[in-house]
Amino acid sequence: MVKAYGIGPVGGEFVRADAGWPPALAAACGHRAGSGAYRLDGPGLAHLIEHADPDDIAALRWLDGDDILAVLTEDLAAPATDPDVARLAAHLLAGRVEDAAGTTTLWRPVGPQELRLVEASGWRRWPPRLPDQPIFYPVLNEAYATQIAREWNVPASGVGHVTRFRVQTLFARRYTTKRAGGGHILELWIPAEDVGALNEHLVGTIELVGTYTD
Repeated sequence: MVKAYGIGPVGGEFVRADAGWPPALAAACGHRAGSGAYRLDGPGLAHLIEHADPDDIAALRWLDGDDILAVLTEDLAAPATDPDVARLAAHLLAGRVEDAAGTTTLWRPVGPQELRLVEASGWRRWPPRLPDQPIFYPVLNEAYATQIAREWNVPASGVGHVTRFRVQTLFARRYTTKRAGGGHILELWIPAEDVGALNEHLVGTIELVGTYTD
């Protein structure tokens, strides 16, 4: 199960949403289990502003003057009957290419060194991250992967590759969609220590789908 939360104006877009249940938010809402949507005002809002982390406080201050809605869900992957919980799931799982067989397709731009390591694994595993690589970044569409390969990998290495792979959807949904920019700029942020688990949940092989040079 993947716990998640969102804060935004009532009936509007979430301005702060992520995995987890911030203790201060759950306490302000009186939320202990399951899923629910709550209007924040009065003592609950005051408690949250006093005890929340800086990012949540910034979101609340940005919403000053609005009717504020907080949504918490115990399982982001579960079907939602509450429309606000469904909106939160749609926000945090945006851009996914999921199929009926239970897999999610992801893309990753790589340079020549990482591609050699993938090839050496029989195209079945991602290599462990280096000490200066705390996050593994697959992306949610080929257009964005191609953009990175052309704009970053080619200048750095003279060549950029785009790979495509599938992972079990229940595993992919452990990680919320991250918006690194507008439009198609969508990523997953998988901690380096989770790459081994990612490899255990791959379905099929990692494919090379594009190569770009100067």
